[in-house]
Amino acid sequence: MSTHKQIIGINDTFNLIKKSVEPLSPLKEAITNSLDSIKERRKIDCDFKAKIDVEFFFKSGFDLINEKEVCLDSIKITDNGKGFYKEALERFKSLADRGKCYNNRGTGKIQIFHRFKEIFVDSFFYEETQKKRLKLSYDITDQLQETIENDSSTDFFTSVYLRKFYGDINDITYYSRLYENNLLIKQDLLKSLILYLFLEKETGLTINIKVFDNKKEIFSDCLSSDDIPEPDKEEKVNINEVSLADINKDSKKETIEWKTIGQTELTLRRFKLPLSYSDENGVFLCSKNILIEKYKFPILRKNTNFNGFRYLTSVSGSILDEHVKHTVDGFTFPKKKDIEDKITQRDLFNNSYIFIDEIEEKLNQKLNHMYSDLQNLSEEKEQNIINIAKRYGINTDLAKTINAGLNDSDDEITKKLFEAQSKVFAKKSIEIQKTYDELAKLEGVNFDPSDSEYEKKFFETSSKLMELIPEQNKDELARYVIRRDMLVRLLKLALKNELEKQKQWKERKEKGEKVREEQEGLIHDLIFKRKAKNTLNDLWILNEEFSHFQGLSDLPLNELEVNSKKLLKKDIDIEQAMTSVGLSLGSRLEKRPDIFLYPEEGKCILIEFKAPEVDLTKHLDQISKYAKLIANYSEEKITQFYGFLIGENINQIDVPDRYRKSFYNGYWFYPDEPIASVVDGISIANIYQEIIPLSTIAKRAFIRNKSFSDKLGITIENNNF
Repeated sequence: MSTHKQIIGINDTFNLIKKSVEPLSPLKEAITNSLDSIKERRKIDCDFKAKIDVEFFFKSGFDLINEKEVCLDSIKITDNGKGFYKEALERFKSLADRGKCYNNRGTGKIQIFHRFKEIFVDSFFYEETQKKRLKLSYDITDQLQETIENDSSTDFFTSVYLRKFYGDINDITYYSRLYENNLLIKQDLLKSLILYLFLEKETGLTINIKVFDNKKEIFSDCLSSDDIPEPDKEEKVNINEVSLADINKDSKKETIEWKTIGQTELTLRRFKLPLSYSDENGVFLCSKNILIEKYKFPILRKNTNFNGFRYLTSVSGSILDEHVKHTVDGFTFPKKKDIEDKITQRDLFNNSYIFIDEIEEKLNQKLNHMYSDLQNLSEEKEQNIINIAKRYGINTDLAKTINAGLNDSDDEITKKLFEAQSKVFAKKSIEIQKTYDELAKLEGVNFDPSDSEYEKKFFETSSKLMELIPEQNKDELARYVIRRDMLVRLLKLALKNELEKQKQWKERKEKGEKVREEQEGLIHDLIFKRKAKNTLNDLWILNEEFSHFQGLSDLPLNELEVNSKKLLKKDIDIEQAMTSVGLSLGSRLEKRPDIFLYPEEGKCILIEFKAPEVDLTKHLDQISKYAKLIANYSEEKITQFYGFLIGENINQIDVPDRYRKSFYNGYWFYPDEPIASVVDGISIANIYQEIIPLSTIAKRAFIRNKSFSDKLGITIENNNF
């Protein structure tokens, strides 16, 4: 019987250990290993001056059109730590070897292989009393070659080459940005290592940075502990570790009880940095004193300039080291609710937890305190609350009263705003109802329409009630009225050919270009967007009720729907049906009504637009033909049609005698035209039709809208239609 050891290759691990979203992840991993190696050397030599060299190697050239192309080739990290001695080498070659320390997963090299195809190591180290040199090559195809020789030519050093970069488009973009602005390299490394460098301040650790283009050095700089200022604030917070105390099943709803079995400490340090040191503000959670994950602290805007400084806050502690993800870009703390949803009795004895809920709650409290001294940060918070309130039409005075923390997200602020508003509304509604009832009792009985004082009493009473209506409701109505006024203005401009689109058409025609002017479509889209189905529209401009009906805009006859079902029968030949009612097949526009509305069973509304210059009297039978087709071939039995032919040019001499002219507002209507069956000629439906100039529609809409605006105290310009 033979025994086989399971072998997992690099590519296999990619399915288990996902790629970090952080492009610098391979470099961070290599630097972390260097820092660990430096710590190991300090155990035997505490006085040596530690250093790490980071070198970026780019390749550049020119493409066929002589534009420069740049790509990252490799990164080299060199340190003077203890080196790849025997135990370190074995850990490197093994996957998930946790022997390095309690919080090491042995998976860091997988993050390197997610972006580089090869790792090459050149390391001098001591083995007992012998100086040795290791050369190791390890690639993404699992080929590993190593040689170890005695070599006394130099002292401790280890170089790790990350070769053959093959990152995705986000990685390529990131490293291209570093190439274009080399100072960002120092900024990004400082952001990641600020806490570590601060804690190593007494040791004099330095990190040298160099950038090469086609092997030619183009940039060098140094990052040292001297670059790191003392934190201007430091806070500590205790986080509870809990286990299940009991599951209470006595009540109808199961309740979970927790007991604290221990506490661990997190330390928050706030660093105040010059703008040249950092391109952003932020709070970061750390693992092994290296900044790993940005913590959500929304009010600390990323790019805010605080009088020439930015702020970075580190959060560190042993629990963060123990709970870092394999991807080393986040943490694994569970949510309390997720655990309680699937908890079992065996958890009474087996498991302990640290919940992200408690971490966030306590961090938020400390961060609010730590950043309360920044005046413009508080001002930003207040302005953000007001902006959110305006977005949802909530009174700004009410917004100023809510208790929002610096770290509240926009969603949390919105929730608090609506909660505060609902309390005010509830109280106000009670007051309104109470006052209304009292007014009805005291004054309602005195309302006599024949009384000469009736109008005065009615106005005074309604004014009292108006004062009780919440300001938000008035604001909403005001916005509604203003929006309607804007539509009327746009329609006026369209009729005068003064819309920007119309001006462009005119300019192009004057230049001799062949231009297809869609005047009809322009007006159509103003009122009800073409191809739209049952969406918001501005059909109120014709009739207030129209905007609430099921509506379809500019769709072919065979695509019209009522209650999600096709309007026309499935088994009909649409072209033959159109021919039977006299609809031309030559024009695309004559195969579809502009707007189809279905207000209720047995009724429908058909609306047709024509460009302002088109004579409406040339198209009087178009809606009748649509109505005849629908009446004869519809799945729904529709017996009453309402047709509206809308344009601007009407040759009054050609308007048939059957149409009557309205005694006001200048439109024509035909109240009762019969629709015949295509089979036997018997009347099966009726159609009411109107011919309306656009200017008439606009004038009527303006008058209706003005009646609202006057009551609200809003002045809208007389459009002079």
